[in-house]
Amino acid sequence: MTNHEDIQNDLPLFALDSLDTEERRAIEQHLAEGCDACERDLQAWREIVAMVSLEAPGSAPADLKEKLLARVRDEAARGRPTGTVARRRIGWAAPLALAALALLAFATYREIGFRAERARQAQVVAGLQRDLEAARGDLEKVSAALAARESDVTSLRAALASAQESLSILQARGLSLVALKETKDAPPAEGHVLLSPPTGRALFYAFDLPPVPPDKTYELWWITEKEGPVQAGLFHPDERGLGRVAATVPTNAGAIQAAAVTVEKAGGVPKPQGPMVLIGSAAATKS
Repeated sequence: MTNHEDIQNDLPLFALDSLDTEERRAIEQHLAEGCDACERDLQAWREIVAMVSLEAPGSAPADLKEKLLARVRDEAARGRPTGTVARRRIGWAAPLALAALALLAFATYREIGFRAERARQAQVVAGLQRDLEAARGDLEKVSAALAARESDVTSLRAALASAQESLSILQARGLSLVALKETKDAPPAEGHVLLSPPTGRALFYAFDLPPVPPDKTYELWWITEKEGPVQAGLFHPDERGLGRVAATVPTNAGAIQAAAVTVEKAGGVPKPQGPMVLIGSAAATKS
């Protein structure tokens, strides 16, 4: 009579279909009686045997095969079972080794495939990152060029508006010229005012004025008959010392007797407080 241990030892051969009719019938009867443990073991052996067809053992690395077979021989030598059990174990040791070898080889090649795929994906991601950085650099260059063009357009529009404004004042009626010279203690500079009292408009230009600190500004004044100094405008000269103010002629302040430029704090002041750098007399001109 076959006992439970014999049945468990024969399960690998049963999965390999290597038992005779009587031995197979004994295992089938044992399983039919509802042995869950043997049913689970048989299922596991069937899965291992199925792996043999997935990868040929010869395709695995040589050292892997030798190590696996050596382990099987060592375990068989230590146990050295006798009788029918010994025959059976020796009978399925080689197929089991081949099945295990196929399983390990399959797992190894799957891992190699996964690693290769990860490496390929990493290369693709690195390439995309390089392309993204290059595109970002190109975008920054285009943005800078566009900003420069927009700045140029803005400057041109401002220059055109200034030229049109200056031209309109030059074409105004009753135009007169007031010349301004530096004061006694001021550095050499000069200015000109194109004044049109009938239209209430004026255009001032200064030349060779030195720059002032950020907390200071130049302020143009009308020196009037009734109210004395009246604000005409603020300006900062450019790198060439050129300053410009498009101003209006004050109303109800009487005749403009002179024009002057002082250095004041940033934002200007209602009445002159700082040093005067330019002054020029004007013919009596009423608003």
